[in-house]
Amino acid sequence: MTDLGPALAEVEAFIADAHAILDAQGGPNEAAFEAIGERMKPLARRKDLEQLRDAAPLPGNRIWSEPDGLTLMLATFPATTAVHTHGTWGVMVGYRGTERYRQWVREDDGTKPGHARLRLYRDIEVSPGDAGWWYPPPSDIHQQLPTDGAVLELILMGTPPSERRLYFDLENDTYVENTPAEQHYRAP
Repeated sequence: MTDLGPALAEVEAFIADAHAILDAQGGPNEAAFEAIGERMKPLARRKDLEQLRDAAPLPGNRIWSEPDGLTLMLATFPATTAVHTHGTWGVMVGYRGTERYRQWVREDDGTKPGHARLRLYRDIEVSPGDAGWWYPPPSDIHQQLPTDGAVLELILMGTPPSERRLYFDLENDTYVENTPAEQHYRAP
């Protein structure tokens, strides 16, 4: 078994730096996300993050969770996800595999339940070491599209992802609220 102490120490240092970046930038915003992504890249080069995740006494794919909600996870995406939300902002760095990452923003005012008109905001390729992010709600709408098999991403979220999320049907300008187990890898 590998000694995970160095990995854990690097995660702790990253979390402290992420807090400092958020404070210095005035909270979750484009400048903070870019700086966090750059700071996360060396951590995403570690070869022992899967072992660290598997050894962590936390639910899901979580490696670290702070009392204020800041959560670090190593997530696997085996297939294209539905267009969805998390109820929080996030910064990701590719760990293994390549994907297209798409992010949308709402163009409607959000007052009509079940209806959402979205505009594609960002469509990028994320390979190991590449960073991307999504914004706080209501602009936390995104999708992962693996291009060469399952993808692993190191992700820092402002809070743990919500259990109930919005899943969007782009063709019909609609959404449903559901749990990831019920919906994550299929369209609404």
